Amino acid sequence: MTSMAAALAASLPAAISRTGTPQPSSIQQQQQPKQFPQRLEGVVDVEAAREVESVQLNSLVFLKMMKHSTDILPPPPANTLQQDRNAPPPTALSSHTDCLGVLLGLDMDGVMEVEDSFALPGGETSLGANSYSDRLLTHLREVQTPDSPVGIYLSTRNGGFATRVSIELLSAVEKAAGGRGKAILVVHDASKSNGGDLSVKAFRLGDGAREAAKLGKWDEKTLTENGITSSTLLSPLPLTITSPTLISAFLSTLTAPSSEPERALSGASSSVALPPSFSPLINPTPSSLTNYLQNTLDSLTLHSHEANNIAFLTRQIAREKVKHEQMVKDREEENIKRRKQGLSEFPSIPKEIKNPTKEPSRLEMICLNGTTEGLAKNMAAEAGKGLVRSYL
Repeated sequence: MTSMAAALAASLPAAISRTGTPQPSSIQQQQQPKQFPQRLEGVVDVEAAREVESVQLNSLVFLKMMKHSTDILPPPPANTLQQDRNAPPPTALSSHTDCLGVLLGLDMDGVMEVEDSFALPGGETSLGANSYSDRLLTHLREVQTPDSPVGIYLSTRNGGFATRVSIELLSAVEKAAGGRGKAILVVHDASKSNGGDLSVKAFRLGDGAREAAKLGKWDEKTLTENGITSSTLLSPLPLTITSPTLISAFLSTLTAPSSEPERALSGASSSVALPPSFSPLINPTPSSLTNYLQNTLDSLTLHSHEANNIAFLTRQIAREKVKHEQMVKDREEENIKRRKQGLSEFPSIPKEIKNPTKEPSRLEMICLNGTTEGLAKNMAAEAGKGLVRSYL
């Protein structure tokens, strides 16, 4: 029979060995959780070795974009404009404030799955520290929701092309992703809603645009070396909109209304003479075509204004260069005269200009080129649609 002392000794915890204490580094390695679950290690592109090939957009994100595009937003503040040139003239196209937001998701072996998003306030042109997006991402991380920025969404009325601010934000996401084509841009063209159409497209930066974004330069030399134009700035990606399982199950339960009453009505009224219809004489595009035409003219106005700004800055750089070269030449001639007279020479002027006017960025011009081209194509498509409806 076991004694009471032996039973108490057996119930006590074992003595802690002081010689076998594990090292702190091994404890940290054991306690540090993995960044991804083991079941996703072969699917998630952790090393960013593969470019994005397609985009899957959650229907909730799509609805958020649509809701944001219908909100009444204040005009953008003055600090969002380019400070080295004159402000653009007010037009009907520029009066519509573009809606911008950040996309959150995960790259699943070349397929970018966008699961959530949040809107950016007006005037937000940075994703750096102490910005609105940085603070919001911190809060999302605290509640363990998707907090990995994978791109930017844009709702605009400029023909479905990117804007300068959206490209700058996309470049910031691209740098954070390692500069390997991981950042995506989802563009919603709100101008097509005038004709009852829906246009949502996905893009990523082209090869040359990624190099320019890495350097942070969009001047003429960089654009020429990388072959960047409005057609090569962005590369299109296939886009699919997915719905959660519960929504799909709910939609599958919905049934279409029966068409039997219509068949009975059509059979009963087949012998009755119908009054003449004048619907083919009505203009099929009463407002959409004029809106496209107005937006195209406005884009040409903005394009001409930006071209004048770049021409002025280019002439200013040329004037500064000529003036500086003349000062260097005059100083050299003056020193030659003083050297012949045995006088001390003046300090030489450096050949490089101190605080010169910077080479103007051509990013706004490229975006306006794409805007004009997109609006012109949409106007031609709408006119063709109206012509077909008139003869049907």
